[in-house]
Amino acid sequence: MRTEKGIALIMVVLVTAFLSALGLGLLVAVFMDALATGNMTGSVAMFYAADSAIEIAARDLAQIDDWDAVLSGNRLATFTDGAAGGVRVLPGGGAVDLTVTTNMLNCGRSTTCTDSQMDANSRERPWGENNAQWRLFAYGPLQQLAPFASPAACYVAVWVADDAREQDGDPLADEAGADAPGHGIVRVHAEAFGVSGSKRAIEAELLRVCSGGEDRVCLPGIRVQSWQELRQAIP
Repeated sequence: MRTEKGIALIMVVLVTAFLSALGLGLLVAVFMDALATGNMTGSVAMFYAADSAIEIAARDLAQIDDWDAVLSGNRLATFTDGAAGGVRVLPGGGAVDLTVTTNMLNCGRSTTCTDSQMDANSRERPWGENNAQWRLFAYGPLQQLAPFASPAACYVAVWVADDAREQDGDPLADEAGADAPGHGIVRVHAEAFGVSGSKRAIEAELLRVCSGGEDRVCLPGIRVQSWQELRQAIP
């Protein structure tokens, strides 16, 4: 006699396999959504961390009369965690080498940049001897920047360089003369470094507003003349 028991067993197996695959797919979708939400939240927090570091740098720059000391690397911000360079351990794991990062900004190399390498013309650095020479100014773990309740696990750093308007051939000094096109203007580059190599970068141009010729009067604070997020670090 014919029986349908075998067919019923096959149907049960197929339905069970389908439901298992459907449940597994839902589980993976929920997990990936939670992971993406967490990554987005962390990325946004790092973005605001980099922006906060620029605000701190602008505050300190407003209180420094001679920006030549900043451009030459002889004057640092109030927010630092040691010497201007070397390896720093990131909150949450990992590390960042500030010296290597500075070299990458200045000449695209991990090793110490020579003068000829920093003055070389390229698509990203087309100003020759007036190319920016980035100097560390402010740096440290985010939780040291302000008493946040739940600070993002990241390390922030800000570099300062002369602006591209100047044609004096000296990127380590602000152009002299109150009426000079590049006088009282600097570029700042801020990065927030997170776990697993994640980072966000912002670059801005800061202007000290002054008037009055030799007896000029400078307004308190610094004006942000331009601002942009960098998807890729552009020196």
